[in-house]
Amino acid sequence: MYFCTMTATIELDKIELWAYHGCYKQEQIVGNRYEVDIKLDVNIDKTIVTDNVRDALNYVEVYEIVKEEMLKTQHLIETVACNIGKAIRQRYDKDVLSRIWIRVAKMAPPVGGKMKDVAVIVTF
Repeated sequence: MYFCTMTATIELDKIELWAYHGCYKQEQIVGNRYEVDIKLDVNIDKTIVTDNVRDALNYVEVYEIVKEEMLKTQHLIETVACNIGKAIRQRYDKDVLSRIWIRVAKMAPPVGGKMKDVAVIVTF
């Protein structure tokens, strides 16, 4: 029996991947390095009682979702971030996962000058 809802935030920080997103043909041929950060607000009432990963949001599964979605070439990183969020939402019900925060950053974007990254943040 649960008396209140206990939540936790799970963070996957600085997932580094190579992908082929971009509006320019060259970006889709050469590719670029990307960093993905994810924060997931989850209900942990059942998890802390059972101490069983089957009852938890499994961050290994989330990592695999990110890898799969990054393989799908898109023109915009906004689309990439939304696709990641939709795929995570399809995997976990709202009673387990209440909020998703995703940051997708393209490292060293082709802007004609020096820049660490350009990023988009979406929330679900």
